[in-house]
Amino acid sequence: MNRIPIAWIAAAAICGMTAPAVWAQAAEPAAAQPVEDAQPAGTMQPAEPATQQEAATEPEQPAAQDGATPPADATALAATPVPTPGANAPTVPQPVPEPYAPERAAIEAVLDTGRMSDGFGGATAVALRGMMVTSYGIWQAELDRQSRFGFAGQYGALSLTRDISEDYYFLVGAGTGNSELFSKWRVDVAGYRKFGPDRRFVVGIGAYYAQGQDSVRNDQGLVLSSLAYFQSVVLEGGLRFNRANPGLVFGPSQYIAATIGNDEKRALILRVEHAREAYQVLTTGTERADYNSMSYAIQWRERVSRDLLLLIGAQYYHNPFYNRTYGEIGFRWSFR
Repeated sequence: MNRIPIAWIAAAAICGMTAPAVWAQAAEPAAAQPVEDAQPAGTMQPAEPATQQEAATEPEQPAAQDGATPPADATALAATPVPTPGANAPTVPQPVPEPYAPERAAIEAVLDTGRMSDGFGGATAVALRGMMVTSYGIWQAELDRQSRFGFAGQYGALSLTRDISEDYYFLVGAGTGNSELFSKWRVDVAGYRKFGPDRRFVVGIGAYYAQGQDSVRNDQGLVLSSLAYFQSVVLEGGLRFNRANPGLVFGPSQYIAATIGNDEKRALILRVEHAREAYQVLTTGTERADYNSMSYAIQWRERVSRDLLLLIGAQYYHNPFYNRTYGEIGFRWSFR
């Protein structure tokens, strides 16, 4: 059987202590330390500290055998309660899904098809649009093909939107068409001012000139617009003052629109426009001038994948001579 070391025997003899008492006295300084001090570095802290009553009911450690040398960290391990999961144990938060990165470019293709009343037949339109964000600004391009009233033709346009400062930006654009349904050429310019909290309000003023397919026809006008960006809704409204030749026919129009949601998940777009139209050329060679019209449009935009957006819509147009009703379907591909 192992013997107690001579140093401990001497200490016991001087103090009148037995061997078990000697072991207990040697353990007291470490046991008296706080739990935090007794723990080795890197040991997980318990979720909640033990109460005084719980500490009092801790089972006693078995007495050390005669002559056995306790491990260096025995008292620290004995004083450290093992954490156990309970009702109040902290939960690990789940990661929040990251939002999609902004579009660097996009391509949108839309097909419109419908019918006109009063024997005017069908109307179709196919549009291909593109957008690209560059260091110089946002470039937008559009190519349309339309067919109605016995005419068919194409129209192409290109525009640039560029920031001047944090509060101002501008737009310039130009386009050309090759049938009576479009202008022979057209130019647009507009400037915009942001203001209010987080610059969420925008007002703009623009001007345009459109030359008809023959030299006597042209349109020129002024456009006033406003936008308001809120948490989940964008509101828009505008006035257009158009003057058409020949005859300097004045044709103003007004529109309001709302976008509910956004393209990152889904959006609903509603638009209503009232116009005083100047001229409408028919295949018979006759034309109508200076009449009122109303148009209504709705479009649903649903994100079906990270890079694909589904577009479904419907439009209704009315003037004193006929109605036009048609639906549309399209897709938008995002490049991030």
